Amino acid sequence: MATAPSLAVRVPARHPRSSDKERQDYDRYLAERGRYKGEFLREVLDAAGAGPVLEAGSGYGGLGVELLRLGRTELHAVCESEHAAALYERRLAEAGLRATVHSVPGGVPDPARHPWNTRRFAAVYSANAFAAWPDPAAVLRRLARLLLPGGQVLVSDLRRDPDPFILEYSLREMADDTSEAGRYRLRTFLTSLRGAYTLTEARALLTAAGLNDWRAEADGPMTFAIRYGRNP
Repeated sequence: MATAPSLAVRVPARHPRSSDKERQDYDRYLAERGRYKGEFLREVLDAAGAGPVLEAGSGYGGLGVELLRLGRTELHAVCESEHAAALYERRLAEAGLRATVHSVPGGVPDPARHPWNTRRFAAVYSANAFAAWPDPAAVLRRLARLLLPGGQVLVSDLRRDPDPFILEYSLREMADDTSEAGRYRLRTFLTSLRGAYTLTEARALLTAAGLNDWRAEADGPMTFAIRYGRNP
């Protein structure tokens, strides 16, 4: 039976993605996590209204597929590599959905470079990527520059200080699956959990960076959300 790991100190996660199998395994893992993002994605759609939406991050898991299932929108998805983009496009095709998929190193476009210097969005979102960014504050500033007036940035990620009862239940449930895929899921979740920020750390990061108009709040028992709204 899996037990909760020591979470006192953050240990940045490493998720290997050098082989086709590693990329496909990670893609399936994040796709499963994406199925629990319905409330977050509905907030993204509400923020965007009829405007275009940008997804930033690794691209693995094809979270935009879940977004498009919830509502019609113009979606641009940025992936960290051509490999991730190919998996994203495959998920879209299998679901019979359409989006514009881009490949940008790091999964975060530069708003000062073509073609992003001429594109702005009503909502910019990211999930499962905040803890992987080497400089999260710099990325948040970059995402904010991609907004239309009145637009919103919404960022969701696992937190290292989750509800202990929900965490224990989740670990037990994952440990019950002794298949190769189940063992991968548990191992990758634990690595992600150790590499996540606590809510207090996320708030301290925003304060230290002078991002005083950004809010970090608990968003369910296992995650937090960071939100920012540009003035109209």
